[in-house]
Amino acid sequence: MVKQATKGQKEIYEENQKTVTTYSVASTISMAIYYSSCMFLSQCSSTDYVFFAVSALVQIFAILFMKSLAKAKLDDKGHVLDAGADLNDPEAFGEYCKDAIILTVIIQIISLYSTYGFLLLLAFPGAATYKFVAGFLLPWLTAGSDSDEMDDKKQKKLDRRREKVVYRR
Repeated sequence: MVKQATKGQKEIYEENQKTVTTYSVASTISMAIYYSSCMFLSQCSSTDYVFFAVSALVQIFAILFMKSLAKAKLDDKGHVLDAGADLNDPEAFGEYCKDAIILTVIIQIISLYSTYGFLLLLAFPGAATYKFVAGFLLPWLTAGSDSDEMDDKKQKKLDRRREKVVYRR
């Protein structure tokens, strides 16, 4: 694996601003397209509006959470002291927010053709369950005990060493 160069706080701050702007614009455009399509091109039922509201809330929550993660601390002169969390770090929580926004944008576009596209919203609890089970529950359940079981010979040897240390003092 190639070692990545470290980024400065100013560079992280600028990339975070671009990331939040990009995903906010994508979210706004997809919501505007879906809503205007429901208003002017086709007749949408109340369930369509409910599913649209759920997907819009997911997008809004993810964007607001990304903004709170990337909240920067500036000094009096406007220099960046702390850029906040790096949203473009592949191992950070910002990636989950970006994935949520991308998925809801795709769902809204697919739902223009069929209401059944909103069933893809079930991917969120499915993915969360998978991450929880694979990342936390299984390693915890399959982990061995922390204490190493020693045989009698090793235990006696360690006891003798401890006794020698006590006598030497």
